[in-house]
Amino acid sequence: MHAAVAFLVLSCCTIPDLSAATWLYTANEGDGTISVINADSGQQTAIIRGLRGPHNIHLGPDGMLYLTDGPANQAVKVDPETLRILARWPVGRGPAHIVMTPDKKLLLTTNSDSGDVSVIDSASLETVATIRVGRIPHGIALSPDGRFAYVAHLGSKDLGIIDIANRKLTASVALGDGAVQTWVDPQGKFVYITGSATGQVFKVDIAKRAIAARIEVGKLPAQLGVSPDGKYVISCDQEPGQITFIDAASDQVVKRLSLGK
Repeated sequence: MHAAVAFLVLSCCTIPDLSAATWLYTANEGDGTISVINADSGQQTAIIRGLRGPHNIHLGPDGMLYLTDGPANQAVKVDPETLRILARWPVGRGPAHIVMTPDKKLLLTTNSDSGDVSVIDSASLETVATIRVGRIPHGIALSPDGRFAYVAHLGSKDLGIIDIANRKLTASVALGDGAVQTWVDPQGKFVYITGSATGQVFKVDIAKRAIAARIEVGKLPAQLGVSPDGKYVISCDQEPGQITFIDAASDQVVKRLSLGK
């Protein structure tokens, strides 16, 4: 059986346990493919074709791969065992990121061009709700209990908070330019958001609906993740091509790992 971990090219959107992972999946947006990489050897072993511009890959709790295909305005389901595309279905315009709720019942996509979030029944793959959000929604993350979704808005420069059951945007927290990706700590107390224009990671206190810290990282931070134990936040900085490790308790940078450009 394949143990799968999904990555976006030039990102660290998940923090894998590589002792358990066998395959990495990268979205190659420029040439419309997905690369399948052996985690032990680092070698590409297969390519999934038939896409137009895959942007984000999500490994669902059901073991399937879900991805957004922006130019096609579609979401796509892929079987990581057979590497076959199982389904495609329409969502909003310019889908960016996709996530599945912990109970496996719903999928949510951020649709950057139409300024909304599609809520999809995972069994029928039909859109059951469309939630209007801020301008240019991009990254999305869920609370550990699956009740809330947190959306980074590149256009309106804030974090949107969605009540999933009520299908409603209930609050927003002002951030700054370039809010790209979101990640929730395992306890569900804080949301971390990369600010690509400011070179920062924003730490938002969920209960207070306020910024708890602004952490300076490298230039153009894009993807990020939180370690499974919640101790570290990891930011992928496109300039100067590095990964920044942040101590979650102190909000201090503890290490920078250069990867090259």
